Amino acid sequence: MKFLVIIFGIAVSIFMHGSGLSVDSKWWWDLLLSFNVKALSENLGMVVFCFWIHLPLMIIFSLACALIINRVGYPRYFIYSVLGTSFFTFVVLPSLPVFDVLLAGGMSPLRFIDIFVKTLMFLTLFFVFNILVKKFNRLNLLD
Repeated sequence: MKFLVIIFGIAVSIFMHGSGLSVDSKWWWDLLLSFNVKALSENLGMVVFCFWIHLPLMIIFSLACALIINRVGYPRYFIYSVLGTSFFTFVVLPSLPVFDVLLAGGMSPLRFIDIFVKTLMFLTLFFVFNILVKKFNRLNLLD
């Protein structure tokens, strides 16, 4: 079962850093722009932007992952596999000479901010939802 949890963590990490969890809705963008995000500094504005476009679907995705991992068990293996896959994909592979040539110079600051925000947001939401699911299970609300 540990092997399946590790494979699930690798798949989650790959899916999480793709474009499948971004919201492309005019209403959602207008709501962001109503908060006057343009007044923020460039890097902080990028963090808020990355956070905002991934927030709704990341909540649903991390809740689903927390429910699955809580049923199966081994949350540490899941978290380690998500972190390990992200680290290997975005730190180790680009530092290798072959991939440095293929990726044409490495990672831009915008891509680094996007990866960091997605990983931090997912792990924080997963941790919170995992605790909530455990508390609901103790109260027998999810059985």
